[in-house]
Amino acid sequence: MPELPEVETVVRELNRALPGRRVKGVDVFRADALGAVAPETFAASMTGRAFGAVGRRGKFLLFELAPGGFLVAHLRMTGKFILAGPLPAPGAHHRVWFRLEDGQTLVFQDMRCFGTLAFVQRLEESPPLAELGVDPYAAEFTQAWLAAALKQSRAPLKHWLMDQHNIAGLGNIYACEVLFRTGISPRRRACRVTAEEARGLHRSIRAVLDQATRKNGTTISDFQRVDEKFGEFQRYLRVYGREGEPCPACGTAIRRIRQQQRSTFFCGTCQS
Repeated sequence: MPELPEVETVVRELNRALPGRRVKGVDVFRADALGAVAPETFAASMTGRAFGAVGRRGKFLLFELAPGGFLVAHLRMTGKFILAGPLPAPGAHHRVWFRLEDGQTLVFQDMRCFGTLAFVQRLEESPPLAELGVDPYAAEFTQAWLAAALKQSRAPLKHWLMDQHNIAGLGNIYACEVLFRTGISPRRRACRVTAEEARGLHRSIRAVLDQATRKNGTTISDFQRVDEKFGEFQRYLRVYGREGEPCPACGTAIRRIRQQQRSTFFCGTCQS
């Protein structure tokens, strides 16, 4: 699933290409992405509106629309947006077309059909956004906030970091990398993280996300940018996906365990 750096990469690509383009019509080829909303209702809500700035909250894409409203999108496992010219027919995994007045087509493609699209008049009307925790780039994401929030939970630290109700945007890949760089076991209970460790954790979260965003995210399987290029951060992963390989710090073999049905990669020597 795309995490914060991958979504941020998509946001930047869309902001270079999309603002100012107006929706002439909408074609829905599979309604899965729309939830309980009828395709006709969704199409009517989007038609005639122009795309403005594209933003992000956690892993959600936020398309500002004129004269009002927002398109809220979540890519899930394999969703992506493609800006293309006029298309003669939908591709095998095309779910929604936004036909633009200039002849271009914004395609929402999703091989596994887990991605979601929703039109809302105000962001406050989106239930998924209301449930999100603090974004790592929000002003309120401070070292003091993180230290205090961790003390409130007995959950394993890896679980806590991935819980979108706590921090919005971190997923499996970056949680593993952050914990390795901080030197903390993924099984440590959140409440047992010291204030000093919380400061290091805060620095590592920002550092890992910054580096991953500069490298256009991580391509493990399906992630591609809007321009169809791949991310590059997989070349810089220190533990994720490296079971049995030597730890880059001490040489001990990287371990893999299962936590909440996800693979956790860590060094049993460096991460006490």
